[in-house]
Amino acid sequence: MDRVSRAADPRAVLFDLDGTLLDSAELIITAFQETCRHILHREVDRETILREWARPIRERFHALAPDRDEALSQEYLRRYLALHGQRARLFPGVTDVLEALRARGYPMAIVTSKRRATTQAALDAFHLDRWCSVVIADEDVTRHKPDPEPVRLASERLGVRPENALMVGDTPLDITSGRTADASTAAALWGTVDAAALRAAAPDHELAHPADLLPLCPPR
Repeated sequence: MDRVSRAADPRAVLFDLDGTLLDSAELIITAFQETCRHILHREVDRETILREWARPIRERFHALAPDRDEALSQEYLRRYLALHGQRARLFPGVTDVLEALRARGYPMAIVTSKRRATTQAALDAFHLDRWCSVVIADEDVTRHKPDPEPVRLASERLGVRPENALMVGDTPLDITSGRTADASTAAALWGTVDAAALRAAAPDHELAHPADLLPLCPPR
């Protein structure tokens, strides 16, 4: 079956977290900058942070200071959690879409490269487990997006084949992970930091708003 036909009738929906469900860009940037300022006594500009946006936070700190990556990661976690309540929110329309998908009979998962602790902060704050019964975080896999492992694992835990899942994300890594797992893919343009790069990853669908997902997921 070709990709467009399969994507028109998914049996499960997988979501990235940051930039897709969660509007957390300013939270991440602020926590990252404060951490580097405190531990490394250096300024890291927004452009540098955005350039490596989708990489796991530990990898980004390792690239900055290989001998201090653990201290950086722990300080970032502390600052991220302290700021979460003030800086994180769901994108407008996300709650309505998740509720509609649940009513239509779609199992859902979150597939993120965030660590479990920062992922849990969003789950607790917004009760995302009301809709997403499976959560794949950094510690759950050995290979992160763009590798297909996270998408395959989420599909397996939802009880569907990857080719029957739709991966929705805001970065090229999300699209590549979904495609190489043989899932269909949708670009979350409402939250991306680089729309041109996201489109260049050749997603099956481009979504300007969360509600644009609903026509792809008719009632089951």
